[in-house]
Amino acid sequence: MWGYGSGHYAMQTGFSLECDVLTVAPSEKVYVVARLHAGERGLPTRPGLNLSLVIDRSGSMAGAKIDYTRQAAQFLVQHLGPQDVFSVVLYNNLVETLLPPQSVHNKDEVIQRLEHISVSSTTNLSGGWLQGCQHVARNHAPNLINRVLLMTDGLANRGVTDPEQLVEMARYKRDEGVITTTMGLGNDFNEELMMAIAEAGGGAFYFIDSPEVTPDIFNEELRGLLNTVGQNLKVTIKSGQDIDHIEQLNAYPTEVVDDTTSYILGDIYANEVKTLVLELDVPDIEALGEKQIATLHFSYDEIGPNYSRHQEQDLAIRINVTNADDMPVSKRNNITQAVLLLKAAHTRLKAVDAADKGNHNEASDMLYAMAKDISDADMDSAILHEERNALIDQAKKMADGKSTFDAYQRKSMATQAYYTRTDRHNATVMLRTRDVLRMIQQEQDSKIPKPPISSDQPPTHIVWREQLFPLLGNLIRIGRAMHNDIVVEAGGISRFHCQLRRDGDTLILEDVGSTNGTYLRGKALQSPVIVNTGDEIFISQEKLTLIHQPL
Repeated sequence: MWGYGSGHYAMQTGFSLECDVLTVAPSEKVYVVARLHAGERGLPTRPGLNLSLVIDRSGSMAGAKIDYTRQAAQFLVQHLGPQDVFSVVLYNNLVETLLPPQSVHNKDEVIQRLEHISVSSTTNLSGGWLQGCQHVARNHAPNLINRVLLMTDGLANRGVTDPEQLVEMARYKRDEGVITTTMGLGNDFNEELMMAIAEAGGGAFYFIDSPEVTPDIFNEELRGLLNTVGQNLKVTIKSGQDIDHIEQLNAYPTEVVDDTTSYILGDIYANEVKTLVLELDVPDIEALGEKQIATLHFSYDEIGPNYSRHQEQDLAIRINVTNADDMPVSKRNNITQAVLLLKAAHTRLKAVDAADKGNHNEASDMLYAMAKDISDADMDSAILHEERNALIDQAKKMADGKSTFDAYQRKSMATQAYYTRTDRHNATVMLRTRDVLRMIQQEQDSKIPKPPISSDQPPTHIVWREQLFPLLGNLIRIGRAMHNDIVVEAGGISRFHCQLRRDGDTLILEDVGSTNGTYLRGKALQSPVIVNTGDEIFISQEKLTLIHQPL
């Protein structure tokens, strides 16, 4: 069942119910998905950014970490314009403003300054972050995107180090209109703290699992900032005696006042669908017929280049109450899929907590049980199939104990849960894809002899999941849609993901704007690349192997 509300500038609010018919007898759980759909940007220009980049330059950032961070920061500068205000703060045991807040006119000068960042000493995270907040606050305006990007690879060991105090400071800054996004690099930072600061600060959290991923993460955050069409999205549900309890399955900041509960969803990007999944405990209802059980209230600030406009919308949540004999047959739908994905995310968090206490077998059992729940749902969904397989793989690693559940695996599992619960399941799939690629690279780097995988003969076929596809014609399209020459129906695959283009006897691989990228030889494709027999192409977590098979 769907409900809709009108919106301005292609903003449309709505909700859907997994089931809108209940029986009169038992209490039941009702799942509601609240949605705001933002369409295309209505104007050719965008709002300006008021952005401060806060970079950890402690000694542990030496080498590839700082090299890729410089590259990512320079990439960011290239995409800013004169309507943007930008500053850069560096911190180790001391705090230095490398670039005071200024309009981005001379990009070459800014890029040259970033080139000379050096590293040493300890980590005064709070000092660097607060200076970045001060720079943003100085130029704060409601029609600007006011954001601090805080990046670290270690623990806060100078200045303010108490996690609760840091989180409360982030909440206070958010209330002042300064949003904080956090980025943790490597295996040594405190992911719980970085997630908590991002949640309280109204921004996003990113796990940069290896230095070379840094530019991609910066690009993802910048792409969102440059496409922001709304801010301060809040969804409030007002309930009465018809609901005993409300539980969100996401991980958004919550405010409770009397019989109203509000969830803060933050920024809205063009062409984005923001969703919030709620579980409502509905008590026994005796009266038959239609009944309103709650009201959803959407509020947000619509922003443009030179304006900020507040919008609000109310929607009534209604259900039909019937006798058990008249109850229609329930059907699985996309809401069931969303609920299962979010429950899987909750299970990961519980498993991580159990493993932290040394209860690895208990954690493994939780993950296996959740995988079974997905199987029992019996839904024909590539996304759920991928999720089930990931849970089983993580359960196996948990069962092996500390030997496989290390600092990296903890961060990866906790981040997957965070991404999915903040409406970024594609990022979860992408992180798992990089995990697979990392394992492959580790195998290749080991000294175990392997049979040769290359050939002087050109590729004639692709192998995927033991299926053989001939490479015919001058253009071979690969993706999830049925219109492709090679259809790969699996989680994380875009409708049109990548393609092979023939140039004489040469095959050239190129990504065609996929969501989760195309990988060859362990690296994401940035431009077309010649492929050879024996090459393994990864799209999401799916491996495609190029082979030569004589005709």
